[in-house]
Amino acid sequence: MSSEADNTAIRGARFRYSERPAGAGTATIPYAPLARSAPAPLHMWLGILAVAVGMLLLYQYEMVHLVEQWATNPGWSHGFVVLPLAVLFVYWKRDVLFRLTPRGTWVGLVLLVMGTIGQVLFRASGTIHMSYLSMMVVLFGAVLFTLGWSYLQVLWMPISYLVFCMVPPSTLYVKLTTPMQTIAAELGVRLMPLVGGEGYRMGTTIKVKQGTAWTTLFVEDACSGMRMLVGFFALAVALAYTTSRPMWQKVTLAAAALPIAIFCNAVRVMLTGVMGMSWGTAYTKGTPHEMLGMLMLVPALGLQLLLAWVLDRIFIEDEAPAAGGAA
Repeated sequence: MSSEADNTAIRGARFRYSERPAGAGTATIPYAPLARSAPAPLHMWLGILAVAVGMLLLYQYEMVHLVEQWATNPGWSHGFVVLPLAVLFVYWKRDVLFRLTPRGTWVGLVLLVMGTIGQVLFRASGTIHMSYLSMMVVLFGAVLFTLGWSYLQVLWMPISYLVFCMVPPSTLYVKLTTPMQTIAAELGVRLMPLVGGEGYRMGTTIKVKQGTAWTTLFVEDACSGMRMLVGFFALAVALAYTTSRPMWQKVTLAAAALPIAIFCNAVRVMLTGVMGMSWGTAYTKGTPHEMLGMLMLVPALGLQLLLAWVLDRIFIEDEAPAAGGAA
């Protein structure tokens, strides 16, 4: 009993949703065996090396273009964080992966061929954004062909997570940002009276009262919430994936990123209007505008953590009666 208590002390806080080992004598000690990771088998390292070399040869130009986008476009700088997080997700599942036996399937070869042919066609036609899609197909195909379905059940999430660092086509971006611009402008104007401001919306522009005159502010693309939404959605998915909770709660945490991001972006528009009303339009664009957008990630993350806290306090698993009770 003392050794179990020591293990519990080492692990720290209780795991609310951890499975209980069969025949446990108490319901308060979660099942979390402290075992050392087994060394990675040779075939896994060879598979990783083959996939890495193939991806570099096939997608060298696209990878360079992505890094340039992350470095030059502030709205997609989170790409430098998404890629290490995806690798970290795989590392956290290393114990499960090392216990699996590779059983490749020909379905993976079909995906590999389809993705490779698609990449050749997309490269020839200059549609680089479609090359990102073929990159995902090739990754899924490589896992299936070399390792099998059991590995894909573990690796599908880290691979899918990479979509958050891929810049979408401009046409898709415009279609998504236009309605978000309207929503941001409307909510921002409605929130202005709370801080003593006054304004109204005209399309995707807002007019704020500056003294006795009205100043027109255009709700920029960065204010549409698209860029903030992608970065914050990636953060919300990472938070949901790395916590021990039921699947429906993980889905709730990830889906909540959309309304939270829209609300925080409306607050951003409201503050932008107040800044324009108080100090002039010079403070509603450029560096002050971008800095305000970065600051909005703080309350967004706070609301996400608050939701997680509420889910933990309201929905609690019933603990089974302790073994050894009355027969």
